[in-house]
Amino acid sequence: MSLLKWSIDAAIVMVFVGVGQSARAQTPEVRATWLTTTGVDHIASGNNTESIMGQLRAVGLNTVYVESWKNGYTQYPSQTLQDLIGLNRTPGLISSGRDLLDETLIHAHRNNMQHIAWFEYGFSPQFIGNGGNPSNPLANYMKNQGWLLQDQNGQYANASNAFAWMNPAVPEVRQFLIDITLESIREYDLDGIQFDDRLSWPNEFGFDPTTIALYTSETGNAAPTNPNNSAFKQWRQDKVTLFAQELTTAIRAERPDFHISVSPSVNGFAQDRFNADWPEWMSQGLFDETVVQLYRPSLATFRRDLPAQLEAAESAGALDELIVGISFTANGTTPPIADIQQMIVDIALAENGQLPGHAMFFSEGVIDNAASLTSFYGPDRDNPFFPTDWRPDPLVATQDTSDPAQWDVVVTEAGRYRVIAEINGRWQTIESLVLGAGLASLDVAGATEVELLVDRRGLPGDYNGDGLVGQADLDLVLQHWGETVAAGESPDAQWINTLDLEPGVIGQDDLAWVLRFWGEAVPVVAEVSAIADATGLTESQVRGLIPEPGTLALLTLGLVGLLRRHTA
Repeated sequence: MSLLKWSIDAAIVMVFVGVGQSARAQTPEVRATWLTTTGVDHIASGNNTESIMGQLRAVGLNTVYVESWKNGYTQYPSQTLQDLIGLNRTPGLISSGRDLLDETLIHAHRNNMQHIAWFEYGFSPQFIGNGGNPSNPLANYMKNQGWLLQDQNGQYANASNAFAWMNPAVPEVRQFLIDITLESIREYDLDGIQFDDRLSWPNEFGFDPTTIALYTSETGNAAPTNPNNSAFKQWRQDKVTLFAQELTTAIRAERPDFHISVSPSVNGFAQDRFNADWPEWMSQGLFDETVVQLYRPSLATFRRDLPAQLEAAESAGALDELIVGISFTANGTTPPIADIQQMIVDIALAENGQLPGHAMFFSEGVIDNAASLTSFYGPDRDNPFFPTDWRPDPLVATQDTSDPAQWDVVVTEAGRYRVIAEINGRWQTIESLVLGAGLASLDVAGATEVELLVDRRGLPGDYNGDGLVGQADLDLVLQHWGETVAAGESPDAQWINTLDLEPGVIGQDDLAWVLRFWGEAVPVVAEVSAIADATGLTESQVRGLIPEPGTLALLTLGLVGLLRRHTA
């Protein structure tokens, strides 16, 4: 079997741009980069976020991985973090009143790009340097619990790993990371999340008392004396895989359609140095995409090491999930832009074009080479993991001349929307609403601009949050018909206040959303009289809520008995 199904010779290198654009013009392609608060100020201050997102889109990118978890703090308000350490995000964001996740999400979506929240620091609560000591609130908390890893010399970081590391074998540690991740998914209209090469366990670490006690009690083996002990390595790899399983299971329970990404080190190095067996994760179908960090200083070294990544993904049956990460700087060397472009071509042509795309580390290199990349990319491309027009243009509201706080907007398609506004020079999310098609009036005081962005967190009518609209959602509407319920009063209360057009009042509008968006795979039988009996509406009113024939599959035959039980 040929791992790289293209030939490489001087002629191809001479014309790689034209060949690459022609080959890539027929299919969607991930074109991504990472955004971080480290280094150049692209998102650090907030002063450049809007401009940078626009520039990245103009270059031809369709996806951004945006720093959301770094150095022991979330970049968004987290109640989980607040409860644990008394701070709910990075202190600088608290003092400035910024929500970095909301800010970057708005501008990515205004530019039709997918936004993946990058949980950059993974199991690390702090960068402390060789021989350093934990000092920030989260690292100290973990240290006091005995939940930080140590090497054989008792150090929390050494020359091989300069980060303090939370213990992946401790259930409470794993649950903490899951909890902050789920918070972000609930509170923000994200397109996905990404963990990277810190979803791992540095190989020289695990000689702390907590790890040794867990290892000996679970395996019956004596305490290891060598980090390369095969049983000890396997046990640690299994713990990292366990977290990957727990994380993805929890996310899919929360949002079945949510996109989950991981960006590990290269195959072999990841297992040997970080106990991260990502080909096994691929085999288990844990992540939707794997962005392998093939950061190489030259085209020659990139081509040398690409086949091993392809072979690992192919063995796992997941070539169509393998995105290749490349870097503008690797090992202190900056490859020429021509080499970067040829790497992109190599990725596009590998394995007969089965790979979904590439990601570039990081946004500074993209902006510095914007002119060359814009010309190289040519026409825009969709991200293959998302439907076309997943993030459409915003709907722009106009200010009422008689009332500056009122903004009017024409809603072209009924659905759920985020209301965003520019206030005092900064864009922010005001609220999330379910709106019908037609003219909508919004009350937003102090705004200079107001827009609507499609909100993908749930279909209107998906009241149980399973990603479908159907029988279970109708059950909820009928069970609560006529009630006014505040959030938190019952297990079903949250769906009411999240997706209801008129929060807390369960009635005709809720029924309308269920009927409008009922899953199209369900056979059509409309029991108008039964619905009318259950709700107190007239048959004429019920018929008025049902879309035209051919646009909706309504209710199964078994619905009649269900509805009549509600009126008994």
